[in-house]
Amino acid sequence: MVVMIAYGIALIFPVVFLFALRNFDLYQTGQYRFNIVTLACGAIAYYMAVQVNEGVSQMGLVSSWDQVVRFTAPIAEEILKSLILIYLVTRADFNYVVDGALYGFGVGIGFAIIENVQYINQFAEKALLVAVVRVLSTNLMHATSSGLIGTALAYRRGDSTWKAGVVILVGYLFAIGVHMGFNNMVSSGVQLVFAITFGLTGAALIWFIIKRGLNVQKLWVAEKLGIADRVTQEETKVVSNIETVNEVLTPVTKRFGPEKASLVRSLIYKQAEIGIKRKLLETVPSENRKKEIVKIIDDLVTETNVLRNQIGTYCMMMVREVYLGQSGQVWNLLNARIASAGLGQKGGGLWDRVTERVSQSPAREDKS
Repeated sequence: MVVMIAYGIALIFPVVFLFALRNFDLYQTGQYRFNIVTLACGAIAYYMAVQVNEGVSQMGLVSSWDQVVRFTAPIAEEILKSLILIYLVTRADFNYVVDGALYGFGVGIGFAIIENVQYINQFAEKALLVAVVRVLSTNLMHATSSGLIGTALAYRRGDSTWKAGVVILVGYLFAIGVHMGFNNMVSSGVQLVFAITFGLTGAALIWFIIKRGLNVQKLWVAEKLGIADRVTQEETKVVSNIETVNEVLTPVTKRFGPEKASLVRSLIYKQAEIGIKRKLLETVPSENRKKEIVKIIDDLVTETNVLRNQIGTYCMMMVREVYLGQSGQVWNLLNARIASAGLGQKGGGLWDRVTERVSQSPAREDKS
């Protein structure tokens, strides 16, 4: 029973953590199917890495297995984990560093899950402790190192200059350094609390990268969304401040129900992706890739038009009224002040002066 619980912790918790991290992808640009793909590819990378590491040891390229763990395994494992990331980054439906960090995190988790099972089998007498410690340390280390590579690949996506190569190389070296440092620390018999702190620090670093990437995407959305996409300035304001989406949807849900609110949410996300894709067009050197992105934008525009029809005129009117936010409050305040200056108010007012001017002007009959 204890071993089964250990398996559950080792398999379920890392995946839950991955999909919990997706909540920071506020524009929902990362795709669930690619999260699953990266998990599977991470598992495959583990088995490939086992063959490479054993081959290095058998060929006598290093003096001992401990040297493999400390120095050569981090290099081989990070390169193998990154293969799926290289492919995903080159796709037209890939967006920015948020996707790179999430997909990198996924492949690292997939790798670590299989490694968890192997360690639990090897140390069955203390399986529960092994599972808990690895989930909070080694798993997060693998996820962090792969996330760093995914971020580097995404950051210079579409850039064919030497600077892009330098950034990507630095990303690989940093990820390998993180992995190598952790392995050496653990192999030296460091206390568990330090290993766990290392893992949690890595997770915090990926969270920080995602937040920074999200801020960049906000600027892209604000810059590129416009009337050509049938997106009003008020809608752009909400899409570029995506944290307010729940606030926007609350009155929609109360008035029109959760189904309509869900459609509005989908509309907001698709509008955001249109803005991000339009910005990406500026950095893509390949004409074929540009055509693919334009096709995605056209499909997104079609989907947003369908969503508007499904949402309906009255609901969209309410949505845009909510979108107005403070602008609407300004108009309400202005109307209130005009009303307070109306006819008959003490001290006269706007309408009193208008009435006075009208009464002083000669009638049309008098002019004739």
